[in-house]
Amino acid sequence: MDKQRAISHFLYYLEHHPALVGINPAKVLLGHTADYEAHTCAIAEQAGNSQQFSFSAMRLDLEPTDLLALAIADSDLYIFFYDSSTLPNPRPDGPEFVRALQGIMAQNWKKSLLFKDYGDYFYDTFSVTPQRIAGLNSHLIQRMSHATTLSFKDDHGSWFETPLNSIKKWTDINGIGNFDLAPGEIATHSEAINGQVKFMGTFLSTIPFARKYGVLESPLELWIENSTISKIATDVPGLEHDFNKYLDANPSNRRIEELGIGTNEGVKELYARNAGFEERHCGLHLGLGGGAKGSHHLDLIFSSGVLALDDEPVFDGRFVF
Repeated sequence: MDKQRAISHFLYYLEHHPALVGINPAKVLLGHTADYEAHTCAIAEQAGNSQQFSFSAMRLDLEPTDLLALAIADSDLYIFFYDSSTLPNPRPDGPEFVRALQGIMAQNWKKSLLFKDYGDYFYDTFSVTPQRIAGLNSHLIQRMSHATTLSFKDDHGSWFETPLNSIKKWTDINGIGNFDLAPGEIATHSEAINGQVKFMGTFLSTIPFARKYGVLESPLELWIENSTISKIATDVPGLEHDFNKYLDANPSNRRIEELGIGTNEGVKELYARNAGFEERHCGLHLGLGGGAKGSHHLDLIFSSGVLALDDEPVFDGRFVF
């Protein structure tokens, strides 16, 4: 793994963060726990005497809350590296130091950048050149504009399709100008997704599905009618009960609110860390919920499968154009 190269890409994206536009040098707070001290040291060291950034580092689990709050308020951007879902006894609202800072973090959310549960996969996330990711995203979006139908299938018998005239504008998440710096995704919304998929992959949500079920090796079958999940089935013990409980908690939870395609070739596998970088894994993901008050957004990130435009594959484990 070329960590220096990954950090150089990270610093390139950091220059384009919306909170730092027109600020030179930008005051950037690197908050971290012990496990991420090497990450923050490497970032600050590689930036060196950069005219663009003025870095300071603080231990999130050691410094007093009031000092951390002052540092957040004083910064132009604060970047936190810590584990949450991968801790022995995780809580949905994070470790104690995050809970103590919740108010000040909410007030300053536009200048926050959180790398939760990334571990050394941080370097994988930024290993691909920005030009490659930007090129993949723009080419995919362009291809979509000239096609009529997007479809998905896999070796388990999954299928779905959606007419491309039904979708909203694609959001291009290429790391440039995005609040979440992790690059490699295009995303949209359609009211006309129909099919029957046997989901194999992992979850991303504040609800601990990833923690409990890991990367599924036995499918969660979903019947989809006009972008709504009508029923489910699975042989995984406990999953049908838990997933139905989620679906029944809010009508929006049954809705596919996001149709996404990951494009980051540095994210080689799915790890069930409940970490944001897994959403950039190449291929399909479907985001449920989040479209109504009280609903929870839950991403289903597929391990494999073929995406095609008018029956011509554009992704079959790799991008084929």
